[in-house]
Amino acid sequence: MTTKREKICNTPECRRMRALLSDFIDHALHWRTARSLEAHLAACPPCRCYVATIERTIVLYRERPVVDVPLAVRGHLREVLRERHESAPKKRAGRCCAGKETMRRATAGVAKTKKLAGKA
Repeated sequence: MTTKREKICNTPECRRMRALLSDFIDHALHWRTARSLEAHLAACPPCRCYVATIERTIVLYRERPVVDVPLAVRGHLREVLRERHESAPKKRAGRCCAGKETMRRATAGVAKTKKLAGKA
């Protein structure tokens, strides 16, 4: 299967389609949402191409041969990955998945705990 390369759109509807794509492919969306995405795909060639590419990738992944990697190669690969991980730049603290609101609540919880511990 070959598909013509299209530039990916960045309209709000295209971004919405990409955000829901996994559930759409898995048939896990509410039927109205799925119909809405199908209508968008019917009218948007770049998104149709994008979906076709993802679906083809899934098919190729499922059809791939299973390769048994020798133990020596596995060990070497783990060591290389460990070295790269250790030498990679470290992320700054507080910049992970917690948002500002989560951090505010956590800070407030710590302050409350300290206050209660001081009264005990």
